[in-house]
Amino acid sequence: MPHPVAAIPLQQQRQPLLPNVLFSSRRRYRRQPAQYQGRLPDWVWGAGLGFIVLIFVVGFFLFSRLSASGSTCDSPLKPLVGVATQSNDAAGFKQEDVDLNRLVTFLQQGDVNGANTIFYGAPHNFMHTAEPEIRAKNEDLGKKLCESVIKFETDFDTTQSGITTGQLSNEVIVIRDYLRDGAVALGFPRPGD
Repeated sequence: MPHPVAAIPLQQQRQPLLPNVLFSSRRRYRRQPAQYQGRLPDWVWGAGLGFIVLIFVVGFFLFSRLSASGSTCDSPLKPLVGVATQSNDAAGFKQEDVDLNRLVTFLQQGDVNGANTIFYGAPHNFMHTAEPEIRAKNEDLGKKLCESVIKFETDFDTTQSGITTGQLSNEVIVIRDYLRDGAVALGFPRPGD
């Protein structure tokens, strides 16, 4: 039986063998065991950064919408239709002054029910019908009146939030003074004088 090396022709035996690059011991990289030192994977950092950017973008759009909408008093109060009110003349402003003085008295006495009965009638309706006319003559005064009316309405409707009747009466006094100035702006005598 011939020897296995002898069976290979001589030319083939002399060809240099190609180095086994894939399995060469020189080319092998030794992977170090992962040393977890509290580092987070890269995808976690990417997701976190993306989330932060998303929060800033959403915040920007919300802020820009809120600032674009402006104050609720950028436009005049809407007149209340189908309800009793005084006319927007000298007698109407004088009657409003009397009604607001009564409202202040009820609030200073702590009678919220009596104040509620007085306010949500002709005095409240008058504020809504007079403010647009006052604003047409004096825009700054009209805006201040609008803001004061809305603040009082909000505070008066939520008296459980810790606002005292004394604070409410002070808010009514501010409204009353703005309405007095409004009467003068419209060319009527100042009520209460």
